[in-house]
Amino acid sequence: MDPIAKARLNSGILETLAGLLERRVRDPRVQGVTLTGVSVANDLAVAKVFYSILADEEQQRIAQKGLDNVARFLRGEVGRILHIRNAPLLRFYYDSSLAEGNRIESLLHEIHDEDAKREKPDA
Repeated sequence: MDPIAKARLNSGILETLAGLLERRVRDPRVQGVTLTGVSVANDLAVAKVFYSILADEEQQRIAQKGLDNVARFLRGEVGRILHIRNAPLLRFYYDSSLAEGNRIESLLHEIHDEDAKREKPDA
């Protein structure tokens, strides 16, 4: 598949899924889920959908089950909205990059605070 067309399809699926999760999916397990990316296979049979949720591991597992539960509904809606005859199967994967970024940021703040304490002269 043409890389530009594939990127357009990935973007269209991401936008459609985000809208569906926000407006149509009523499963409380997927509240707070943010979709971060979509990667459709070259044969268009499967789409990897990456998501993030700012919560603990237990909430992440609950969100995964909720997403897996609504995947079939979402697939049908994506096909209908984007006019895709054979919409790809949706496979959801947790994207830990946001959580890792938050952890790194907090570590940097700690280092900055320690350096600021060292620079202050003792009173």
